[in-house]
Amino acid sequence: MDNVTRALYEKYAYMFEEQDKRYPFNDFIDDADIFMRFLQGKKILDLGSGPGRDSQFFKERGLNPLCLDISQEMIKLCQEKGLETQVGDLEKLPFEDSSFDGVWAYTSLLHVPKIKFSKILSKINNILIPQGIFYLGMKEGNFEGMVKSEKYGESERFFSLYRDLELRKILSDFFDIVHFSKVELGEAVFLNYLCKKT
Repeated sequence: MDNVTRALYEKYAYMFEEQDKRYPFNDFIDDADIFMRFLQGKKILDLGSGPGRDSQFFKERGLNPLCLDISQEMIKLCQEKGLETQVGDLEKLPFEDSSFDGVWAYTSLLHVPKIKFSKILSKINNILIPQGIFYLGMKEGNFEGMVKSEKYGESERFFSLYRDLELRKILSDFFDIVHFSKVELGEAVFLNYLCKKT
């Protein structure tokens, strides 16, 4: 993740915490239930966890999530929820092969340049156990670059947006797609893929 995007998350972590309260995890409950049903074990990585909304949901249901985020401020918010945490860059995952039963990456990999996307998917595949489960949430679109946000003081973030067919082609190099959903929140459209390690 580039330094500009990281700086925004450091500065406005508390605003993302408040935003999560307005958009509760229940909005995605169907996919979360499917994700949990496919898991063979309880150890999951919440990749780009933000303030820990998703991991809190999973922990309350008996899973053992590890929150990984590049932002120290986001990690502090996770720790306040009693979650296991690690500061880290999703482009340099510091884990051994077969470390997790599942990886949950909801709207975190959309900050990765497209040229680096396949390399990260390969690493995710490696850190999963055989038949491990990977959940990916991305925004729909045809764009790559910096985006200003009035909500965050005109600060910028890097985004990579994809079309469904584009994502399916890339994912198929590493995973089998076992479930797909499309969620509309305002003007944003989210493309969600539940995948199994091949």
